[in-house]
Order: sequence, then structure tokens, then C-alpha cells
Amino acid sequence: MPVLGLVLVLEDAEAGTRRRLRGALAGVHDLDLGEATAHRWPVVLEAASEYEGEARVDWLRGLPGVAGVDVVYADFEDLLVRSQTADAREDV
Repeated sequence: MPVLGLVLVLEDAEAGTRRRLRGALAGVHDLDLGEATAHRWPVVLEAASEYEGEARVDWLRGLPGVAGVDVVYADFEDLLVRSQTADAREDV
């Protein structure tokens, strides 16, 4: 399961923007919001696959009030382990 460390770059630093975004993100499971500061809001996202992670980052970029999304950390280690395990089974 890929884990992504993201920073939402907000269009403005107004509390209303953060409140609307928090409402839009409230129902999203596997998404943890950090403490927003000025124009930046840290987020941790867990996705089922790298494709889902990419799609969810694109979705975040399209939310009203979001000027951009910076990917600051990406962990795909478990996908490598699963791939190596599958390769080992094929070699048998």
C-alpha cells in the first residue's frame, strides 16, 4: 500500500478556505490531515495502488481552494516486496 506525504498548497490563508476543504476531505478514508499553517497543509495519504495514489493526488489538485499539491514523500516498499514474492513464486 503506497503511503504518500503531501503538502496541499492553498490559494489563500483564510480560515474559510481550510474549513471548506476540511469538509470536502472529511469522508475520505486513508487520508490524515496535519495542522495547516498559512498557505500549506500537510496530508498523509494511503492508497491501494500507485495508480490510485496518482488519481487521488490529481483529485486533490482539483479541489476548490487548492493551488497545488507537493509530493514530499512516497513509500512504495510493500509493492516491491509483493513483486519480489510473486517473482520468486514464478521461478519455482
